[in-house]
Amino acid sequence: MPMHTPMLENIHALLDFNNVSKSKEDRVKYFSQTFGLTLEESENVLAGELVPNKKLLKQIADKFEVDTLWLLKN
Repeated sequence: MPMHTPMLENIHALLDFNNVSKSKEDRVKYFSQTFGLTLEESENVLAGELVPNKKLLKQIADKFEVDTLWLLKN
């Protein structure tokens, strides 16, 4: 089970809203390129195996124009 389900669901919801392909490979590539992560790091974040640090949370929030606290909530 993912470490932080609400945050993970919110990240995937943002990717859906921004028309990022639902393909795991495409999402990992997009996330990696957008946030300057390795493919492995991106895959782990999107699988819920790696919790984003504060800097990455802020980058995600800024990129998708949402509040950082929203990412952590249902």
